[in-house]
Amino acid sequence: MSSGSITRREALKGLLLSTPLLGEQSPPKERGSHSPSTTACTHVTVIDGSVSEDQTVVFSGDRITVVGPSSLTSVPAGARIIDGRGQFLIPGLWDCHAHLSYFKQSALPVLLANGVTSVRDMGGLLDEVYRWKTETNSGIRPGPRIFCAGPMLNGKVFNEYQVAVTDAAEARGAVRVLKNANVDFIKVHAAISREAYLGVQSECKEHGLRYVGHMPRAITPEEASNAGQLTLEHVGAFADRFASQGVADNDMAAKLASFRSQEAPAMFAVFARNRTWFTPTLVASKSAIHLADHQPDPRDKYVSASCRKVTEDLLKRPSYQAFSAPGSIERQEREFAQLPPLVELMRSSGVPLLAGTDFAVSIIYPGFSLHDELELLVESGLKPMEALQTATSNPATVMGHDDLGAIKPGNLADMVLLDANPLTDIRNTRRIRMVISRGEYFDRDGLDQLLANAAMEAART
Repeated sequence: MSSGSITRREALKGLLLSTPLLGEQSPPKERGSHSPSTTACTHVTVIDGSVSEDQTVVFSGDRITVVGPSSLTSVPAGARIIDGRGQFLIPGLWDCHAHLSYFKQSALPVLLANGVTSVRDMGGLLDEVYRWKTETNSGIRPGPRIFCAGPMLNGKVFNEYQVAVTDAAEARGAVRVLKNANVDFIKVHAAISREAYLGVQSECKEHGLRYVGHMPRAITPEEASNAGQLTLEHVGAFADRFASQGVADNDMAAKLASFRSQEAPAMFAVFARNRTWFTPTLVASKSAIHLADHQPDPRDKYVSASCRKVTEDLLKRPSYQAFSAPGSIERQEREFAQLPPLVELMRSSGVPLLAGTDFAVSIIYPGFSLHDELELLVESGLKPMEALQTATSNPATVMGHDDLGAIKPGNLADMVLLDANPLTDIRNTRRIRMVISRGEYFDRDGLDQLLANAAMEAART
């Protein structure tokens, strides 16, 4: 076993027996929320892959029970009525690339207040993530549904949310440990060896587990797709891959442009054929440009103290100090300009896409940055409806939840009521009137209360 790796027994201890945050208590129920009962939203425009005007949507408990034209749909006696005239109802949003353990529990109400009712946690401490998952599922703590990988499997460890696996046996053992811990999927990272990757692939296939993650450097993206990796992450990872192959920083923009015209069409055809989903995380690539020269932002108050410390430590590393060197920002902006055209090529090639932010440092904001990502996807060439689907129906399909991602009878009651049409301007997803999560709804006062409480908790977390 190589230096820096840990045994499977140590991995199990780290995954399952980590110490909870001292002094943390279950939070009280938020004021401004309304407990589940029968509720009807009338005369609303429903947008969930198609557009249906003047609809009545009835939900009871945590399920949608009736959807139909308001002129033909009876409202149950005693139901609460939400007048949806001039408003737009969409399925609850997903962030498909989140890291809750960096932001801690203060991220949960911020996500919900931004209409994010489900997250795919792509690497964190199982103890705390499972605790938050239990609390949000039971209604003790307001927050999104959480689907998680636990720690990432990598060839080396560079943060506390990874386990090093250096060969097939270690990789298979780690997958078994995580399966026994009831993770929703396995995540691989870029530095995993070819042998270890194939061990993950084989063990996941044996146990019927999905595996997702970075494009490992030891194999080609086409090989990962053909092997059955369900999702690939980060369009900016193409630049990282080329850098590892010796492409100089100053040559990266040109390399990305040539890749788009020469190699990418055939690669993306493989992704499309295999239904390999891709999460571009454009907002993460764009935000990284200004990591070292971040200007004050009103959303900073929602960043936990612990996450600010992580970012400060990161910026002290010599490799990150180079980001603020003369000419570096201009070079990075030229490089970033090549990424949206790659996303558009994926879209036109039929590669299925997911919306995710990769929030882990203090300049990417839980919830808020998902709306930034949707805007960047539209700027890349997606139609607003397509962008919405990357954060609604597409994630539900990937996670195997056909009871999420659409507004229809029998589905879980996760929805967002908007004051303006997101199809005319995707930025209207920010104009949130109400969030419905597990059948409980938060009106504007309730959402503002969530944000106020989150800011206070972030300051002390």
